[in-house]
Formats: sequence, structure tokens, C-alpha cells
Amino acid sequence: MSETQSKLWFSGVAYIPYAVLAYGYNWLANGNDHDLTVAVVVLLGGRLVYALIDNMTAAVAWRVHGRKRAVDAFLKLMRENRMPRRESPTESLGSYLNYLDSDDANNSAIRSAARQIATIIEQSHHEGLMGGSRVEKAARDAYERYQDELPAFRLPDWIRSE
Repeated sequence: MSETQSKLWFSGVAYIPYAVLAYGYNWLANGNDHDLTVAVVVLLGGRLVYALIDNMTAAVAWRVHGRKRAVDAFLKLMRENRMPRRESPTESLGSYLNYLDSDDANNSAIRSAARQIATIIEQSHHEGLMGGSRVEKAARDAYERYQDELPAFRLPDWIRSE
């Protein structure tokens, strides 16, 4: 919660220069209160439009190129360290990484790679909600691709394949 409060605080502080700039414009133009309000709305509205454009371009860049690079990087890390296959098709990425990190039977390179993947995911969540969920989804996709020898979809036990 304190991290969210900190981000909100810095976001609020970031608008102070806009208010000062609007007040300075109003003072130079010998404007009244209405002119100051218009100047503040125009500057903050421009900042909002810039933020929307920035977020849209980041989303497009992620979909076009970033996601593929992230999945490839996670796959490369898993393949280079020859991480073992999961024990169960229902095992999640988090439990898989925790198991590898805590298992003393694994070699140190595998434990280090598991810690590295978990750290990358954790750090991405500190960068923001959207970025964190994107990186975590890319890691899950890489995990599923790496585990491709197991079926991605498992039929219920009561359905028997012949």
C-alpha cells in the first residue's frame, strides 16, 4: 500500500510545475481567475493527452515486438540452464520456481536461473501494474512453451482415451 501511496504522491507532485507555469502565464498576460483556470486546464489536459498517447504507443510496441522478445529471453534462460520439466501439468510458474529454488538436489545454475526469473517478475511489478502483468504473462507463456512435452490441455480423469 505504501508503494501505491508513494506513486500517487510523486504523480501529484509532478503536476506542481504545470500549476506554476499556468500561474506564470496568467501573471505575464495580466489575466484574471478565469484565465488562470483555462491555463491550468489546458496544461493538465495536454499532459493527460500526452500520457494517453504514451500508454497507447507502449501497448502497441509491447504487442508488436516486446512480448516476443520477453518470451524469447525467458525461454533462452530456461534452455541454457537446462531447467527440469514440471512434475504436474497443473503446476503454476510460481510454484515451479519456488520448488527449483528450494530443492537442494538441483545444481546451483538451475537455482540461480529460477531466482533470476522470479526476481525479474517481481521487479516488473514494482514498475507498474501494466508492465508487471505483461512481463508475468510473458514468463508464463515461456514456461508453457518450455514445458511443451506435456499436454497443454488435459482431459478430466473420467474421460478415457483409447
